[in-house]
This record gives sequence, structure tokens and C-alpha cells, in this order.
Amino acid sequence: MADKSADQKLLKILIAGGGTGGHLFPAIALLEEFRTRGSENLKFEFLFIGTEHGLESSVLPNLGYHFRKIWIRGFQRGFSPRDILVNLLFPVRLLVSLVQSYFLIRQFDPDLAIGTGGYTAGPPLRIAAMLKVPIFLHEQNVFPGKTTRMLSKRAKRIYTSFEDTREYIDNIICYGTPLRRSLESVPREQGIQFFELQNGLTTIFIFGGSQGSRAINNYWREHLDNFTARLTCQFIWQTGQNDFEEIKFRFAENPNVYITPFIHEMGIAYSASDIIISRAGALTLAELCLYGKPSILIPLPTAAGNHQEINARIMEKEGASIIIPQKNLNSELMEISLKEIVENREKREQMAQNAKKLARADSAKLIVDDILKTMTSDVR
Repeated sequence: MADKSADQKLLKILIAGGGTGGHLFPAIALLEEFRTRGSENLKFEFLFIGTEHGLESSVLPNLGYHFRKIWIRGFQRGFSPRDILVNLLFPVRLLVSLVQSYFLIRQFDPDLAIGTGGYTAGPPLRIAAMLKVPIFLHEQNVFPGKTTRMLSKRAKRIYTSFEDTREYIDNIICYGTPLRRSLESVPREQGIQFFELQNGLTTIFIFGGSQGSRAINNYWREHLDNFTARLTCQFIWQTGQNDFEEIKFRFAENPNVYITPFIHEMGIAYSASDIIISRAGALTLAELCLYGKPSILIPLPTAAGNHQEINARIMEKEGASIIIPQKNLNSELMEISLKEIVENREKREQMAQNAKKLARADSAKLIVDDILKTMTSDVR
């Protein structure tokens, strides 16, 4: 922790984690919390390391954070020529990214490094550890990712979203998932008006993550008209960019669905909704709990370590969610499950209460408190 003057301290924080919203937005939540702690006696300077392919490249510049890119790409699980080429280049990308991280970190000279997971975080945190920079990790999923497992022995603290992560790593502190301050609640009627829908219908919010889900989109392409015709319900549907134009055209005449490629105002969408249908990323689950929303979860079957299904089982065990495996999407499970939640208000309210019990709205505060306490103790 560097001295700016006799009475003022400057804390320089390196943060790495991105690729998807599930890793990026908890990092942003922590940065937002640090910003609230600034005072005449304590100033913060941030450097975020990410990639041009991750969501961070479009989100961070608009938030005013110092953002630098490295060349790393995630390992592709497909078998297309492009996927194979990306995977063949991985060792070269990793080496280049380690070198890039080394020079960025030496130049920035951070007091501490925070990692929130994803392939983006690996090279910077490995270099930070090599340079003896104190490392703090946040693991969103029950089953820890590779970066967390790799650096768990070298981290000063490992914060987790789930107590069940203790089965895989011993020295954890479970403070939940940090959530952005932009996730604000509005009255349901205001949310419904924002999405140009009707107050008198049960509102279902469908989304498959920040990039959308082809499997979820394909199911609802075929079945949405049947649901709006047979149930007193309407839909907010975030399709992702790839499928948006075709789906928008397909349902242009249906007044009971609002279709969009991406939703920036997630707080308004949650506020407007009565039921959520989504993937089971840890960030999504934390948001469902914060807003107290009953949900039908369709875990991504190709997620590393099957972590989405492991996450979802926690929600199912607590009575907050119903799980439908993607392989069973075309069975009658969705129709049976959704019909029961729409028509059974008591069940819907109980699921909402169960989700709310799992919420940790103070996660970012607790983590930042602990980091600052740890760093202050080290300085002494």
C-alpha cells in the first residue's frame, strides 16, 4: 500500500475475470464497492485485465475503468475447423498472455490482485503469484474452476458463493456472489410498462445467459404460441444476438411477448417477472435469490465440471427451483412444470420465499471489508 503523502494511502488493485457475465459482473460489483470506500485518507487505483473477445471489452470502457487486453482465448469444446484452430493455438496464446501479463503487472505494480474466474483470469493471476502480489479469489460455482483450483494454495483468501464448495477446497469463506449496484428493484407495474406488456398476466422471463442459448431458443420457437394461447401468461425473451432477428420476425404478431437480444436493465426485468426460465450460472442464481423469483433451470450440459447442474441442485434442494435437463426439453416436463407454477399461486409464492432465504445482498461489502482488513494487517 503506497504512501501518497504522510496521511494518505493509495491502494492499487489488479482485477482479472471475464469472458462471460458470470465472471465479469461480480468483479464489477467488487470494484463498485471499493469505490465507495475512497476517502481523503484512502485512494484506489484499478487495472482490469481481460480480452477483446470477452464481454468485458464492451462493458468496461463505458464504466471508466482502466482496461488492458491479453491474447488468451478459452478452450473450445466444439469440433468445427475454427474451434480446432483456436485450440491448436492455445499453448501459443497462453505463453504470449503470460508475457503480456508480466509487463502489465510490473508496470502497474499492484498492491493486491483479485480474480473472479474464467480463462481470462489465469495468466494474470499466475504472474501476480510469481511476483508475490497478494491474491484474493472469488469462486461463483459450487465446483471450483481451474483458476481457483490452481491458485488455491497461494491465495490469501478464497471467497465462495456456496458452502458446498468446501467439499473441494477447505480454506474458503462463503460470502455469496457480489452483485452490481445497478440491480435495482422497481414496482412490478413500472417494469411491465417498460417492456410494453399487460399488468393482468403472469410474466415469464426467458434468457440463456448474456449470449443467449440456441437450445432454449429452439424450444420456445416451437412452443411459445401454445403457452400464450393456453395459459394466462406473457413473456420477456432475451434471445442473444445470433437468433434475435429471426425470432423477432417469427413472433412479430404475438402481443404477449417482448423480444430483445440483450437486456441491460436486468433489475427492471426481474422486477417485472413472476417466473424465470434460465440457465444455472452462479450469477444468475444469486440474482434470482436477491429478487426472490421462482425459477425453472435448464443447466448448460457442456459447462466445465458440470458446474451449472451442481449449482442448480442447491436451488432445487431448497425448493426454489425446478430443474429440467436440456436433453428433456422436448418432453412434457416444461409444460407440466410451468403450468403448475403459473396456476398454483401458493406454490409460486413458496418458491419465491425459498429463493429469498438464500440471498446475500451484502456479499460485496463483506468481501471488501475482509480484503481491506487483511491488507491493513499485512501492512502493520
